[in-house]
Amino acid sequence: MSALTFESVLKGSAAYKFFLSDLRSGLGHAYAVMTGDDDVADEFFNLIAATVYCQNGSACMTCAECRKVLHSNHPDVFHVNAARDKIKVDDVNKMLSSMYIKSLSGRKLYFIHRADMMNVQAQNKLLKTLEEPPAGVTIFLGVANESAMLDTIKSRVRAIHMDLFDEETVYLAMLSRGYGEEKSAVAAACSEGKLGKADKIAASSQYTALYAFAIDVLQRLGRSSDIVRLDAGVAAQENISEFLDVLSIIIRDMLVVKSSPDMILSKHIPSDIAALAERYSPLALSEIPRIIGDTRRQLSLNVPALSAIDNLLFSILEVRHRCPKS
Repeated sequence: MSALTFESVLKGSAAYKFFLSDLRSGLGHAYAVMTGDDDVADEFFNLIAATVYCQNGSACMTCAECRKVLHSNHPDVFHVNAARDKIKVDDVNKMLSSMYIKSLSGRKLYFIHRADMMNVQAQNKLLKTLEEPPAGVTIFLGVANESAMLDTIKSRVRAIHMDLFDEETVYLAMLSRGYGEEKSAVAAACSEGKLGKADKIAASSQYTALYAFAIDVLQRLGRSSDIVRLDAGVAAQENISEFLDVLSIIIRDMLVVKSSPDMILSKHIPSDIAALAERYSPLALSEIPRIIGDTRRQLSLNVPALSAIDNLLFSILEVRHRCPKS
């Protein structure tokens, strides 16, 4: 890694400001960075290390120390489980034994990627060290699934909650990556505020195609006879869950477009959203998210995809006619 993809966004985040405040008052011995965005967790770890060691005191990303961090060859920075695999007791033992080797700078940083993938035995092995690590050692745990961590572990670390970024921030970040306006808008709408997820979406044509497909389905869904022509195409989608994600965003935007058009997430297709919204009453639109949720549950229970989608489209059509526009 020669640079941080989201350096400016991360430097402006509440999570980074929290860390800076601790660093100025005296860095603690153990932290848990809470985020479901693995890629951003990796970048945040590098930003933390660059901030600690930067010769200019600002995570400049250009000095010799920052470059060592970015190129993964800083002698006092240790990354554990960078591949985000299961972590066993032997892995923890190896890490702990290296902590007692004298550092070159006076401060050693250990970053455990996806620490929530430690088994119980490995977490228990880490407990005492989290409470009293060797002098000059700070441990950072990357945690995507907080429920997988022992309460005794959580009680020994300071939590840093990574921001979920607003749509405009994600959109601008994607534009700065060189994605076009449409791809950036789709990524921002579907990212759930996660920069790493947004980057993957923007890099793929899949979500843009899903948007176009979902809009087409809603435009063509007018009567019960249309369902037979549409459900097979929906059921054949490579990832129905992602289709349902996009459909949920479109329905949400249809609900808010009249009262708050500036709040729609699908900013790349405002006219399509507005035209579709004309066909549904607010009451009907407010009921469709429940229908989508029911479809997710059916699929999770291994109901055949074609049957689940047939129920989805029929229910959307039924609620549209049951709750007509006044």
